[in-house]
Amino acid sequence: MKYLDKLQKEDKQILYEYTKACFNGNIPDFLEKYLTLPMFQTLKGKGQFCGVENTNLFHPKSKYNRLDHSVNCAGIIWHLTKDKKRTIKALCHDLSTVSFAHTIDFLLKDSINQNAAESLIDRRKILNSSKEFLSYLKEDGLTLEDIYFLEQDSLIDISRPGLCVDRFEGIIHINYIWLNTCSLEDIKTILNDLWVLINEQGQEEIGFKTLEVGQLFFELMLNYAYCMQSKEDKYSMQFIADLLSIAIKDGLLTLSDLYTLKEEKIVSILRNNYEVWQTFEKIDYVKSSNICPSGYYVVVDAKKRYAIPLVQIGTKTRRITDVAVLCSDKLEQFWKFKEQKYLFHDKIRMLVREDLC
Repeated sequence: MKYLDKLQKEDKQILYEYTKACFNGNIPDFLEKYLTLPMFQTLKGKGQFCGVENTNLFHPKSKYNRLDHSVNCAGIIWHLTKDKKRTIKALCHDLSTVSFAHTIDFLLKDSINQNAAESLIDRRKILNSSKEFLSYLKEDGLTLEDIYFLEQDSLIDISRPGLCVDRFEGIIHINYIWLNTCSLEDIKTILNDLWVLINEQGQEEIGFKTLEVGQLFFELMLNYAYCMQSKEDKYSMQFIADLLSIAIKDGLLTLSDLYTLKEEKIVSILRNNYEVWQTFEKIDYVKSSNICPSGYYVVVDAKKRYAIPLVQIGTKTRRITDVAVLCSDKLEQFWKFKEQKYLFHDKIRMLVREDLC
C-alpha cells in the first residue's frame, strides 16, 4: 500500500493533507519502495518532539514522528528540485536519531550544541547494512557515496543562519502541528513561494520568491525559536534526561537501548519503575524563578534554534533582516530573551536520587 493511502486508511487526515502539501501532490513512485525498509520504519517509533509530548504542556493536533519528518523533508526537496539523489538524501538525514532525540543531548551535557546524540549511531553502517537499500540505490542509478555525505548538500544541511530543508520543515511542522499557530493554507502559501537561491558563500540555499511570504515564514520561525527556548520545553527535556540517567544507572536501560527501543517502550519502563514519571505526564505548567526553589529544579541553557531566510529582491538575494526592519528588530528581541534561572514544578519535589534535586 502506498504511503499516502496508508495515512488515509489509518485516519491520519492531518498528516495526509500536510504530506501532500510538502510533495505538492503525490509521493513519486521511486521513493515509495524505500519507505517500507526496516531502517525507515524504525523512525516511526521515535517522536519528533523529544519526549515533551508525554506531558500536558502542549496540545499538538496530531502525533508526528521522525519518519513523518523525514518523508516530508524528502517531499520538499522533490518539490524544489525533482532530483532523485537529493530527495533520497533528505529521506536519510535522520537515520542516526535516537529515541527522545535532542533530549539525549541534555543527558550527554550537550544542550547548547545538541549534536552529541547523533554521534552514538553510525549512519553509514545503517545505510550499508541493508542489501535492499543498496539494491534500490542501484536501480535509481545511485551509490552509497551519493547519499552519505549530507553536509555536501546545502539544501539538506547548512549552518545557521541559513535555511536547509531539515530546519525549514522543523519550523513549519512545529507551528502547524505542535503549536497550532498557522493553517494548512499558510503552509501551502509558504511552500509555493519557495525556491533555490544562492547565498553569500555561493551555496545553494532554500529561500523565498517574495518578501511578503518570507515575512510570514519569519513569524513562524520566531514562534519556533521561542518555543525551543521556553521553560516548558527546557524543563521537560532536562527532566527526561535526568530520569533516563537514573534508569541507566539502575540498570533498566542502556545508551544503546535509546536507538533500538521504541520511545513507547522506554516510556513504559519509566512509568512502571518511577512514580515521578506518572506525575510528570500530568503536568500542564512550569514555573520559573531567580530564587532557588526547594526540591527538584532545572537550570539549563539550550541551543538557540533560528534561521534568517533569503528573499529575492529584484535581481538581488538578501537576508530578510537586511530588508525588513521589523524582522531585524524582532530577531534582536529574541537574542535578548532569557528565561529566569530556575525552572520547576510544584508537584515534582524530587527524583529518585537526591543528587538530582
